[in-house]
Amino acid sequence: MKISLKIKLLIIAFSIFLLSGHAPWGQHEVYRQMHMLLMCSKTDSGAFEFTKKLAKIFDKYLPEAKAKVARARDAERLIDLLSTNQIPLAILSNKFLSDLEERSEVSNFKDLLEHSKTLYTFKNMMLIANRDFSKKHIIVIIDSLYEASQNKNHMVKFFKKTNLVINYDQIVIDKLK
Repeated sequence: MKISLKIKLLIIAFSIFLLSGHAPWGQHEVYRQMHMLLMCSKTDSGAFEFTKKLAKIFDKYLPEAKAKVARARDAERLIDLLSTNQIPLAILSNKFLSDLEERSEVSNFKDLLEHSKTLYTFKNMMLIANRDFSKKHIIVIIDSLYEASQNKNHMVKFFKKTNLVINYDQIVIDKLK
């Protein structure tokens, strides 16, 4: 008898919670709107450390973005989040991207190519964005990275690459000639 009463109370409490409109998954959307999330993959060697350093540079040169690091469990999840615009920015190492291109089991690699563009290339890493990422935001990000590189932040020095798997956005080509 006591167990069924506890279950009934639990169901009532859960129903009230759902009907109140305060579903916990809605907070993810709010968080994503308040912060510039930089995604990297847990399986991309060196990307997490690089992304944390990059977030600190954005905190200094673009503080209103409130940059935060997010990590996907693997390449497939990173591609899914990027191609569905759940997280519009990602850091990939050059090696990670070339390994993805060679691996035939990554079925959604075509999605990455179709739904993303390169915003900035570092020595061993690249910043990519979803195709829907705002041109206004691209300009602000590129300008802040360029400013940081001019102020002796060698980590964010722009390295123009000609053999990219994911092409530069046209804004990048025009701004960083």
